[in-house]
Amino acid sequence: MTEIQAFLRDAAALAGVSTDVILAQVLHVGDGRLTALLGRMDDATRSLVVRLDREIRIRNPGLHYVQRKHFVGYRREGVGAPSPAGERSQIFLSIIRHTSRLDVVLPVDPDSVGRIANAQDLRGKGHHGVGEVRVTLRDDSDIDRLLQDLDGWLRPSRATSSGPRRPSRS
Repeated sequence: MTEIQAFLRDAAALAGVSTDVILAQVLHVGDGRLTALLGRMDDATRSLVVRLDREIRIRNPGLHYVQRKHFVGYRREGVGAPSPAGERSQIFLSIIRHTSRLDVVLPVDPDSVGRIANAQDLRGKGHHGVGEVRVTLRDDSDIDRLLQDLDGWLRPSRATSSGPRRPSRS
């Protein structure tokens, strides 16, 4: 038995639940963290958010949700040293709260994502979310394209080596 299996077994026994329940808690599967965001969305947008959320969680087990009034941020567990700027600087993707469209904001260099469909440079513009690039996702093919184009950013093992390239502020 590996150390992880032993940990899961012991945590489940202590809590009086199965190891599947412990894993579901760790991976935020069905924990309702997005309920407030999803409740106000139309069916098509809700479906896109659920799919994107699943894809992000698959690539980042153990992530944390950061709930804000205008967006839900995704923060990786244990990536890099703690930042003096706090959790906001550790958010690698934000879902903006809308009822009928899915916008995500990413803290990546806007000049590096020029080829991504539906991407908008937000430098110098007021906006919600963490980052300088907003991408509107209208259907599953847009999500597939985002996942393909930003795979290196969305996976922590690759993103941690160089981190996001942030635009300089004057």
